[in-house]
This record gives sequence, structure tokens and C-alpha cells, in this order.
Amino acid sequence: MVPILNKKVNIEYYEKHNRDSEAKVKKKQQVDYLLEKIKDFSTPRGAKVLDAGCGVGLFGAEFRSRFKASVYGFDISKSAVVLANQNGINARLADIDSKWPYENSYFDIVLGIQIIEHVFNTDNFFIESNRVLKKGGKLIISTPNLAAWYNRIIFLLGYQPFFTEVSTADKTLGLDFTRKLTSNREALGHLRVFTLRALEDILTMYEFRVVKKIGGAISYLPLVMKPFDVFFANFPSLASDLILIARKA
Repeated sequence: MVPILNKKVNIEYYEKHNRDSEAKVKKKQQVDYLLEKIKDFSTPRGAKVLDAGCGVGLFGAEFRSRFKASVYGFDISKSAVVLANQNGINARLADIDSKWPYENSYFDIVLGIQIIEHVFNTDNFFIESNRVLKKGGKLIISTPNLAAWYNRIIFLLGYQPFFTEVSTADKTLGLDFTRKLTSNREALGHLRVFTLRALEDILTMYEFRVVKKIGGAISYLPLVMKPFDVFFANFPSLASDLILIARKA
């Protein structure tokens, strides 16, 4: 029986990946790459930072180390929260689709790192980010780009765009040619995938002003595609990953 996409499935997915050693290695590579992309980011020493959907706390821990910040976090996975606290994050158990367990105007920065594509209620994410941020506080978002350069090509050929999923059992449906490249067909739990324009629009709707747009490449493309991906990372609307820094109005 194919699982129905619900909170239970979502939690089980994250619990499994928290134990996956290969997934941890990939996550560490992703953390290093994203931090390199925002290395010029300025933040006051001792800033209060919230890592929404913090997972095991890898990004938050590195952010704390590099920017000398106090990092808090929450996640829906119990095992992730335990590990995040072990990694030095002040983490607690909470649902990203509900009201977040923090006071109004408490944080200087909110991190949404590769999380909004997994969120059921993206409106709640931006509403809560705005609520817990101080006036002038910053929201840092990274997420896959629906309009990545290769998605524009394969969509014209009738294929399902990468990063989108029509099944919780098999991520390659509509992308059958990828089965020759990898045997991994496990869905990633992507629910909502943004273009740059859509991400800017929803930030504006919830009273954020975009102050920086950055394109990112991904590590798992075939070798022949990687030089193109690095090139197109210079153009955020065409890049594989979107990295935006926005300020609360």
C-alpha cells in the first residue's frame, strides 16, 4: 500500500534520514557550501538566531561558530531535537506548521535552510518568521529552484521537473531516464517548490524586503552537467538553488 502524505509519514521520513550516514555526509557538504555562499553576511555578535526545522543542528552549529551567535532551533523529529541539543543548539520539539513556541520580536535572524519545500503551510512559515523577528531582523531562505536551467529544458520535452514529486513512494515518476543514473528512488518529501519570482512575491506579501539574491549549484548532478550548473549559479533565476536574504519591514 502506498503511504498517504501526512504528518506521520513526514516524521518517519526525517527520523529515518537522521540515522542515515550517507545523508549526514551530504548534509555536511550542503552546510559548508551554503555558508560559503553567505560568508559576507553581517550579523551582530551574540545575535539571537532561530533555525526553523533545524534537523540535527548541523547548519545552526556552524552558523553559531562562524558568526558567534546564540542559536535556537525546533524540529518535528524527536531524534533530531536530541542530536541538535548535543550539537550545541538550544532546540525543542515543535511543528513548523503551527504557532512557533517563541515570543514576538525575539530573534535577530531566522534561518529557513532547505525546509520550505517540505512545509505544508508555507504561509504560516512566513507569518511566524515575521512574528518572531525583531523589526529589521533578517530571514535567510534556501530552497530548490523550480525554474532551474535544466528544468526549463526537460519540461519542454514533457518530463516532470526535478525537485517536484507526484508520489511518496518513488521520486522518479515522470523522470524515468534518471533511473539509469541512480538506483535511489526514495521520495524527498517535497511539497512546494518555488521559482525566484514566487519566492520574492510571498516574501513581499508577508512584509519582507529582499536584500540579496544568490544562486547555488548542487553536488549530485552528472559530471557533464556540473560546469553548466556552476555557470548558471551566477544567475539566481536559473540556478539549481535559491538563496535569499530578506529583511523584516
